[in-house]
Amino acid sequence: MTLDKSCPGSRTIREPRPENIPCPRCGTEVEIWTDELKASCPHCGNKVLRAQQASCIDWCPHARECVGPEVYERLRPQAAADLAGAESPLDVLEREHERALESLALLRAASLCLKLGVLKSGSPVGDKGIDHLGKVLDYIDKDIRLHFRREEELLFPIMERHFGAEKSPTQILRGEHGEFWHWYQELQQNLAELQKEGSDPTEATVNAVQNNSLAIEHLLKEHIRRENESLLPLAKKLLGEAEIAEISARWRKVQSESRA
Repeated sequence: MTLDKSCPGSRTIREPRPENIPCPRCGTEVEIWTDELKASCPHCGNKVLRAQQASCIDWCPHARECVGPEVYERLRPQAAADLAGAESPLDVLEREHERALESLALLRAASLCLKLGVLKSGSPVGDKGIDHLGKVLDYIDKDIRLHFRREEELLFPIMERHFGAEKSPTQILRGEHGEFWHWYQELQQNLAELQKEGSDPTEATVNAVQNNSLAIEHLLKEHIRRENESLLPLAKKLLGEAEIAEISARWRKVQSESRA
C-alpha cells in the first residue's frame, strides 16, 4: 500500500522517526517510533506508552486506505478485551489502561476541531469536533465504564480484604472514579448544548469542552499511572491463585451484565 504523499497529516506515519521515552517504572529510555504507540522497556519489561497526538488517523475517512489497514488498526483505540485462555485478569486491566490512554487522542481532536471551527451550525470542522466528542463519550460510557466496574466489583474488594476497607489504597482510586464521572457528565452536557437544533455553538461551550477535556485527560493519566505503578504490581505480588481465579470466575458475568 503506497501512502498518499500529498497528505501532510500522515507525514509522521509515512516518515516515522524514533523518540526516546523514559520508562515510568525504572527510568530507562525506551525507543518508540512515531508510527507506534508503545514498546517494552528492555530493562524491566514494563510497557511504555508514547504520548499520542491527534492526527488524521482520528478523523480522516480515507485514513485506513492511506496508511494501510495494519498501521491503522495499530494506532486506533480498540474495544475492551475479554479474558483469553490462561491470561490473568490483571494483565487485561493493564492492557485496557493502554487503550484508554490511546482514546485521549480523539478527545484532543474534538477540542481542536471545535476550537478551529466557525461558531456556526454547519461548520465542517466544528461538526467534525462534535462527532469526535460523541464517539469519545460513547467509548467512555461502554468501555471505561465496564473497566471501572471490573475494578470496583472484582479487584478492589479482594485488595480490601488484605488491607481493610479504610486503609486500602483502593479508596483513593474509588474517589478518582467518582471524579472522572463528574467530568464525563460535564462533557455530556457540553455535547447536548452543541447538538441543539437551531442554535449555533457558543464560545463559552467550546471553552468548556476544552477545559473539561483537559481535566478528564489529566485525571485519567494520573489515575492509570497510579494503578500501573502501584496497585497492579502490588496485586500481582499479593493475590494468590485462588483469588485470581475468583476474579476470573466473575469476569464474564460482569461483562455480560454491562452489555445487557
